[in-house]
Amino acid sequence: MKNSFLLKTAAIGIMVLIQWANLPAEDQGWINNSLTLTVDKKVSLKFTNEIRCHEITFTDGFLHNWQGGVVWKFSSHTYVAALYKRETTDKETFNLQENRFTLESGWKLALTRKTSFDARFRTEIRGFENDRADNHLRFRLRLRFTTQVTLGKLVLKPFIATEPFADTIADKINRNRFYLGTAVPLSVHVVWVVNYMRQDTSGKDPLHVLNTGVELKF
Repeated sequence: MKNSFLLKTAAIGIMVLIQWANLPAEDQGWINNSLTLTVDKKVSLKFTNEIRCHEITFTDGFLHNWQGGVVWKFSSHTYVAALYKRETTDKETFNLQENRFTLESGWKLALTRKTSFDARFRTEIRGFENDRADNHLRFRLRLRFTTQVTLGKLVLKPFIATEPFADTIADKINRNRFYLGTAVPLSVHVVWVVNYMRQDTSGKDPLHVLNTGVELKF
């Protein structure tokens, strides 16, 4: 199953690269870092920071945010989280300020010893300051397959995922993100993640993103 998964992942990656070369699109670089602090066996605190740039070289930043919240683990494969995010987006004539409250739940299933499937659902309450955008609810469902590959002493955890979006403005699914990448454990507490992401939004050209960051867990 592992070899089949890797072959399918490679095939999808090739098709994505072909589409990238032939479609009008915007390329961006995103940096996502996170810190998780374990309080006890069931409760942890999670903090994240994100920077988005107009260039895949991670220059010309236009969006940054920070987020914090509490994660409750009900079992080895289910959790819920309550999070608050503060985000600023640079527009041509003003800065768009957002306060976002997120309720998140997740579920994970082991398919084999090294392969797993997980689902994550988010309900986001998005509020914007000074009436510069319409307040609304947004819903996101991410479905992801993850495996593990060992190359000598190097351990890779490749993943492939899709994430449709819907909100109360469009009242339909109007966006989807496709992810293809890998996590690289550097130590017990540090994981480096790098992936390609394609975002398709109704009425807009596709967005191609080089996404990377570090996950710290203590």
